[in-house]
Amino acid sequence: MYIRVSEIPGGGLDVFAARGRSAIPRMLEGMDPAPLSTCRLTDAELVLTAESGDLWAEGLYTAEGEAPCDRCSEPVAVRFAKAFRSLLVPKAREPAGTSQAELREEDLDVGYYDGRGLEVNDIFWEQVALELPLKVICSEECRGICPSCGANRNREPCSCSAGTSQGPFDVLKNLKGKKE
Repeated sequence: MYIRVSEIPGGGLDVFAARGRSAIPRMLEGMDPAPLSTCRLTDAELVLTAESGDLWAEGLYTAEGEAPCDRCSEPVAVRFAKAFRSLLVPKAREPAGTSQAELREEDLDVGYYDGRGLEVNDIFWEQVALELPLKVICSEECRGICPSCGANRNREPCSCSAGTSQGPFDVLKNLKGKKE
C-alpha cells in the first residue's frame, strides 16, 4: 500500500481508517519470516504525520505465526506485538559516505524514503523483522528429542543410556591423568 506525502493532511493520516482494515492480513505477504514458517498481522494501526518533508510513522501491531519447536520439532503458535515510532527522511538528505559511518543511538529509529511517498508494507516488514524470535520453544520444560534414538522425550520416556555415547571431547578426559 503506497502512500504519497501529498495525501497526508496537516493533522496526520490514520492509514487503516482511510484505506480500510482489510489489507492488514496481507501486509506481510512476500516477507521471509524465518525462523517462523508463517507469519501474518492480525491487527495494526499506523498514523503518518508530515513535518517539512520528514515523516513520522507511529503505530502498533499484533502478529501471529507458526514454527517448529527448536527442541522437539512440534508445531508452536507464536504471538507477539509491538508499538513503534520511526522518523523517515527523504533519501536526498541521507548523509554522504554512510557505508562506513558509525551509528549512534538516535540513528536507530531513522529510516529513508524516496521523497515522494512510502510503502506501508515496508514499515511493517521492518518492525516485524525486529521482533521475530531467534529461538522458538514450545515450553521452558521441553525436554527435546533424544540424540540417540530420536524419541520425543515430552511424549515418551527414552530408554537410551545417557552416559554411554562418546562425544568428540571424551579423549581429553584421559589426558589429564597421563600428564601427571
